[in-house]
Amino acid sequence: MKSAYHKLLLGSLIAATFAAGPAEAALRLSDAFDGAWGDLSNAHGEGRGWVLDVISGPDGRRVLFISGYLYDNDGKPLWVTASPGMGEFEYSATADLVYRTGGTFDGAPGEKTTPHTLGSATIEFANCSEATLSITPAAGSGFKAITYNLTSLQQSAAPTGSSCVYKKKFAGCPTGTTAAAAPRTCILTGNIKRDLTLTNDTTWELEGLVTIGGDNANSATLSIEPGTLVTGSGNSADYLYVNPGSKIYANGTPYAPIVFTSPRDGRSGQTPAPGDWGGIVLSGNAPNNKCRTAPFDCRSEFDSNLRYGGDNPHDSSGSLRYVQSRYAGYVFVEGREVNSFTFQSVGDGTVLEYLQSYRGKDDGFEWFGGTVNAKYLVSYEGGDDGFDWDEGWSGKVQFAFSKWADSSLALGDDNGFESSNQADNHDASPRATPRWSNVTLIGNGNGGGNGIHLKEGTAGHLSNILVTNFNKSGKSCLHVDHAATAALVGGTDLTLDHIWLNCAVNVADGSKGVAGKAQALFDAGAGNKTGNPQIAGFLPAAGSPLTAGGRLVGEDSFFTSAPYIGAFRDANDDWTVGWTHYVQR
Repeated sequence: MKSAYHKLLLGSLIAATFAAGPAEAALRLSDAFDGAWGDLSNAHGEGRGWVLDVISGPDGRRVLFISGYLYDNDGKPLWVTASPGMGEFEYSATADLVYRTGGTFDGAPGEKTTPHTLGSATIEFANCSEATLSITPAAGSGFKAITYNLTSLQQSAAPTGSSCVYKKKFAGCPTGTTAAAAPRTCILTGNIKRDLTLTNDTTWELEGLVTIGGDNANSATLSIEPGTLVTGSGNSADYLYVNPGSKIYANGTPYAPIVFTSPRDGRSGQTPAPGDWGGIVLSGNAPNNKCRTAPFDCRSEFDSNLRYGGDNPHDSSGSLRYVQSRYAGYVFVEGREVNSFTFQSVGDGTVLEYLQSYRGKDDGFEWFGGTVNAKYLVSYEGGDDGFDWDEGWSGKVQFAFSKWADSSLALGDDNGFESSNQADNHDASPRATPRWSNVTLIGNGNGGGNGIHLKEGTAGHLSNILVTNFNKSGKSCLHVDHAATAALVGGTDLTLDHIWLNCAVNVADGSKGVAGKAQALFDAGAGNKTGNPQIAGFLPAAGSPLTAGGRLVGEDSFFTSAPYIGAFRDANDDWTVGWTHYVQR
């Protein structure tokens, strides 16, 4: 065999050999890369092409199956394949190029074939329609080294209708950013006072505290394209802070979420950990009960130089849609932390939808005052509270899910809801009065805190909520503490209805003047029940009482009709599919 040429062939995955490539960037392979790729330059003769098939694992890893026909000088065909394993954010990889002998076309049961290595194949993607494939033959194979400049025939035929969002090739770092040592990576640092778009052809690295705009001065807008990757630099104190008056528009899609994560995430041979970077902080000009009057001088618990608060409940900080925050959380000192998502006096002009916190070191979501609403939130295997509010937050949330990791993983755990009005003044005004509906909170059995912990004077209206498996000794599904909270029981400011509890201890009081109040609060609500919710994983099983046990929350148009208990209607209503990371089903 002296020379080789290739002919298109559709193959199927037989086996995967994980051989990682070193290069990584925002580009994430998906089935949008599947299909025929050809060297349209015709530099190597007619019919030069390959077929690619991307297989995605639930943890983000990919196997790329490459197949084609090879012919010798006598015209004898040989089917060759390569199947490199790739980390989630790796865009190039090398694997053995093999062919097999023996067996039959239909692959009878028990039939074995013998693999033969011809050399190696290295593939590198520039975007969703351009790649290079280099064949390096083994010594003595009789083949010559060859490189193909491939174009996706599917993408070139219908680029506007494709679900692949990676249209551009990396062309360098824009003004105001710095090129990193890693390929296709630009560093963001300091205060950004001009409008900036983070494109998905680049990995964006946060170095230290990165602020957008000034405090209602030199305001700026940060836009982030679908599918973009943003990482820390390897320091826990790397985090993104959007100042009051500035905006962020991070609008991913179900098939191309925006990912903020550890610099070790999605890299073969590296292991990310909670707290590898800080998190995402939005600050606004909405009311807060710690700074009720001008100059509205609330200060971030993690940095006293950062101010938030105001008197505009309809303030907008932009929008976050289909965004993942993985391995975030920075604890400066106990009680002063950056969470996966932090919202400080954010107004209801802001849009928050389809957000996931994954393995954060601290809370998944925390609200400090403000009025912002949200839908479709996932806090998965976090190290502290799933959802935490304070300082008079009065927004609305529908469809939220939190699940703690098995305690053997030692990732940390705490309350499902950590609910406070204000730690320093339990009766501060405006009082925290959020409205929640359709929530599933799942503890990990013997670890963690309480499912719903109402304390420090919080009010609120909680409906259609499942709380289960918070079984640690001394904890409960529902826990009420502090006299200011107890004083609201029996009134109209703090209500629970259609709540389903399933813990070793379902209802318990704290030690600070609340005797009997937790049970009274539970008993006063319509449709509140205890017992086996009959769920499979986190979804209602067939016959579950949850599916018909809720009520329609009709206070205003924000709430979608969902008269069932928990975040999911039934076993066919898993709205976490596709856009979340490693939610195990």
